Amino acid sequence: MKIVAQQFITQKLKQLTVKDILSYSEKYQIPVSKSEAQTIVKALKKNNENPFDPEGRKRMLIRLASITSKDTARSVNKILIKLAKEYGVEHWLK
Repeated sequence: MKIVAQQFITQKLKQLTVKDILSYSEKYQIPVSKSEAQTIVKALKKNNENPFDPEGRKRMLIRLASITSKDTARSVNKILIKLAKEYGVEHWLK
């Protein structure tokens, strides 16, 4: 069941919109500009890494940092961790 849930969440990440990213940014008080949100959305749509695998998440964030900035990649990681905590699955990110 865990694998199915992870696949579902990974698919949802690919469907996030700029509005979603900005909403999470505001909700969790993590600064993300509109242009950064646009870049994040494009990167997530192309991402084939498993965000629940530590190495896959690291590769995903390194790629994102290379096309945006390290700060943006850190912001995405913080949002991902906050979302995981909100849904009680933060242990999946370890």
